[in-house]
Amino acid sequence: MQPHDLRLQALAERVVKLETENRRLKKAGIAVTVLISAVLFMGQEQTSRVVEADAFHLMDGSGKVRAQLSMETSGPTLSLLDARGSPVVSLAGGDKPVLVLNKPGATEQIQLGTTKTHFGLGLYDKAIRVGLSIQNGTPSIDLFDGSGTAQATLVARPTGSFLRLRNPAGQEISTLWVDSSAGGSSFNMSGSAGSLSVNLGEEAGGPGLELTDNDGFSTIIGRREIANTGRKDRKPAASLLLLGKDRRALWSAP
Repeated sequence: MQPHDLRLQALAERVVKLETENRRLKKAGIAVTVLISAVLFMGQEQTSRVVEADAFHLMDGSGKVRAQLSMETSGPTLSLLDARGSPVVSLAGGDKPVLVLNKPGATEQIQLGTTKTHFGLGLYDKAIRVGLSIQNGTPSIDLFDGSGTAQATLVARPTGSFLRLRNPAGQEISTLWVDSSAGGSSFNMSGSAGSLSVNLGEEAGGPGLELTDNDGFSTIIGRREIANTGRKDRKPAASLLLLGKDRRALWSAP
């Protein structure tokens, strides 16, 4: 065989080898394309699936329910349980969503909730002990005793703030307020013997101090306005007035 023929034969064999490899690559490419398409199709199938049920339970290794998702009358509820089956975290939806955190093995809990008119945070121990809320844009803090009776209230208003203190029966015994619209502040306190009132508001005729006993007698120290023959006279802060049960002057100076 001539060298020229040998070269032609080698070239033909190389062409056949290249065609074989090309067909193998095409088959591999088609297989990869089909595989990718299948994976994408399966992913789309999984993400578009909808599972419907009235409740879902998450079990631990011993078969105890540790979490449950259910539909209640007020809306959907998610509860996380401890090993004894007591809820430690609860989340409820609906018109009044609320998040509750329970101290394991105790009655203490924290509640965070909201309604259409206000939202707030409450600390509980059998009954509510501390409440922080915002209603109509006005924040307030309430402190309660063990029976759930409010003992102290602090409210911050746009024109000023006030503090109210109550006795165990819930009766208001002390009030401190500051109000820019009234031009000052005031402090009122009552006890078993009588009451004390301190007024520093210009609009209310202050500054002045008034002591009143349970029999109705009063002592007023400071500025005050009195009616005299159809007109009002304002006494200075360095004045003293003693009043009887009927609020008539017993003695005054100057």
